Amino acid sequence: MLIKEHKHQKPLLMQGLFLCLITLLYCWISLPGLAGGFILDDWPNLGGLEQVKTHINPLQFSLSGVSSQLGRPLSLLTFALQAEHWPHNPFPFKLVGLGIHIANAWLIYWCCYLIAQIRAWPQRSAWIFAGTVFTLWLFHPLNISTVFYVVQRMTLLAAFFSLLGVTAFLWGFRMSITGQTVKGLVIATLGIALTYSLGILSKENAVLTGLGISVLYWLLLRSQNHSLLWDSWIIILGVMPSLIIFIYLCFDLDHYTRSDFTPFQRLLTESVILQDYVDKILLPTPGKLNIFNDGFPVYKNVFDSFVTIKAVSLWLVSIALALIFRQRIPFLAFAVFWFLSGHLLESSIFGLELYFEHRNYLPSVGIIIGLIGTLIDINRNAAINTIKITKITRYASIGLISLMSLGSILVYGAEISSWRSPGALAISALTERPNSLRAHQEAASFFANSGDFSSSSLLAHTIEKKWPNYPGTYSQLVMLQCMDENVLAPANEAIKQRLQTGRFDRGTLDSWNQIYEFKKRGHCAKLAWSQYREFIEQVLLNASYNSQKEDFVILLALSYNAEEKYSEAATSLDKISEDRVSLDFLIFKAKFYAMAGLKQEALQLLVRASTRHAKDLKIWLPRKDQVTELKQQILTSMSNAN
Repeated sequence: MLIKEHKHQKPLLMQGLFLCLITLLYCWISLPGLAGGFILDDWPNLGGLEQVKTHINPLQFSLSGVSSQLGRPLSLLTFALQAEHWPHNPFPFKLVGLGIHIANAWLIYWCCYLIAQIRAWPQRSAWIFAGTVFTLWLFHPLNISTVFYVVQRMTLLAAFFSLLGVTAFLWGFRMSITGQTVKGLVIATLGIALTYSLGILSKENAVLTGLGISVLYWLLLRSQNHSLLWDSWIIILGVMPSLIIFIYLCFDLDHYTRSDFTPFQRLLTESVILQDYVDKILLPTPGKLNIFNDGFPVYKNVFDSFVTIKAVSLWLVSIALALIFRQRIPFLAFAVFWFLSGHLLESSIFGLELYFEHRNYLPSVGIIIGLIGTLIDINRNAAINTIKITKITRYASIGLISLMSLGSILVYGAEISSWRSPGALAISALTERPNSLRAHQEAASFFANSGDFSSSSLLAHTIEKKWPNYPGTYSQLVMLQCMDENVLAPANEAIKQRLQTGRFDRGTLDSWNQIYEFKKRGHCAKLAWSQYREFIEQVLLNASYNSQKEDFVILLALSYNAEEKYSEAATSLDKISEDRVSLDFLIFKAKFYAMAGLKQEALQLLVRASTRHAKDLKIWLPRKDQVTELKQQILTSMSNAN
């Protein structure tokens, strides 16, 4: 008995040692990525961490999210707990992301191992399967933009809770095979409940976990233990939640429709993008991988391009073949449906931005599992059925797996170097994504922040030639002229015309925020506050910027405040009706009313704001103390004056 136990423990120990060594290798190769900085959406999403360091607690910050209706409070709470490092030290943020990714890879290992056990594979096949998938996914270069792009911790955390749910389901299902059906159902239910609660509070697409489990069950597991109880569990807790959410969002489709493409056009374009994703998953190369993909074209009709005809045909044929041959090639069928189900919300008809590599973080697992599982299944079935497989065929399978693993590690090592700093990322993007406006803007910002104003100006003029009619380009040139008077900016009338009629550009608001900060510090001698306000007024006339109207009106008020024109500052905030603004704007407005001597009006404004927003706890709770404190300050000021 002792001898048998020792024999069993030895390979288990070897497998644990293998996982630890691969993890250590991954950490060592990943070190350059930990030295990188904050980029792109990190700034608007995490800027509120400044308040955590001063006057709000982490729980309040966690309820302040605007990325969705739920606001992703769990993810924001984890960021709030690291507020002391914002914005000077991105290393701790990136380190947490790395740790979550490693935890997810270990969960994927156990999921694969449990799948192999349920399918009654020998121990050796189970370990090879799980270990190979673990290595390929841990090192997959496509995951770099999820792990080292700080704000994508939301994706990492949602995946963590999703994988916990999948692990619990597999564990419970395996228990039912041994006769512990009730206990297995309880474990699976607790796991999916954890996913649907904590996972969705991290990021909403965790709701698709049940759909992924359904694909796993019907294609890989059901034949091993067909049970009416498990069929019912899958329908109720697997399929229905995703289906309900999808239908609910379809009824509110107008809210997710954008002016630059219709739902049909987005679905058509996503069929091409999904094909591109698969190409990156199967054959990743440094030239293919980059976070700047805003230059991807929108396709408007199936027959307008051979690209769309090919993509739509490919997916229709893949789905048909997966259904027809689901019993002969179950792992490949699983790969198709797991991948598509994982993209149901972010890569279908809803008007989100078209292309993001991080959307493949969990969907890519299905393709890797499908490929490795099929190779192992082919060899196992041949052995069971005494079909002669030549050594060449067997070695070819081993060689393919080894080549894929080595290739992923090498490409990962090459790609991670571009994440060592925002500058390296921006420069690599310029060469790899010459058609990306965002890549050029990020590079121009990097040069400006580094003090290389001439290079930044040169890039801004390049952007103007390639992408004309963007207000952000002119705004950036005005900002550069504030920093270096030798920079040539367009004439004032040309700037006004561009700001009033140009296309929406996220860089516009950033530039005018920075110009305000520079002027406060005594820079921008050529730009008077009155001229600054004239430019802002032009943006407010541009309907493309209605979504940012609050922000520009606030800049208008701040510019008056900089000249101690408190009455004008308060009056400027009346440009937006109270019923169309946020609670934050109303609090800001009350402060300026009080500064202008309109203290009674400020109190009345706070009362109206409280009445309107107190029922929405997500909005009210993070700001309740701020409103109460401001009321008290105004009352104290009024009392002292009397």
